[in-house]
Amino acid sequence: KSACFGIGLTMTEETPPKVLQLEICALDRSPMRAEATRLSLFTDMGMITILPGHAPLMVNLGIGVLSVWNADGEQHDFAISNGLARVLKDHVLVLTETMEMDVEIDIERAVNARDRAEQQIREAIGGGVDELRVEVALKRAIARIHAHARLQPRSKDSRA
Repeated sequence: KSACFGIGLTMTEETPPKVLQLEICALDRSPMRAEATRLSLFTDMGMITILPGHAPLMVNLGIGVLSVWNADGEQHDFAISNGLARVLKDHVLVLTETMEMDVEIDIERAVNARDRAEQQIREAIGGGVDELRVEVALKRAIARIHAHARLQPRSKDSRA
């Protein structure tokens, strides 16, 4: 216990947990559970980082990358699309529509999807294309490219 602002109030100090219990549930695969020392995820308010002992939080997730660091300092990235994340002290639950681990991403396919979406956006001027669908496809392709990028040396396609 410690005095709070010298006014006689006391606070109980708890030692925060050293790891987060992470659970990722996606519609397109079985749930994944892991321990993490920290994680960063893309929310509708921007990128946030969660550490053990974080205050309770519920956030909307956008299309982007979820980065997870384990106790050995290894980073693992996941391309995710839309959902929610709930943080309760040392437990993080991520509910998302889709999830791809960095090692599972076919980078050539992701780059081709990005290029197709960019071309469709350029051609959309004048109508006839579902612009929202194309924009979502572009965001998903870019997230997949970013999630995969850490795994390989910088390639000649530096737009990622």
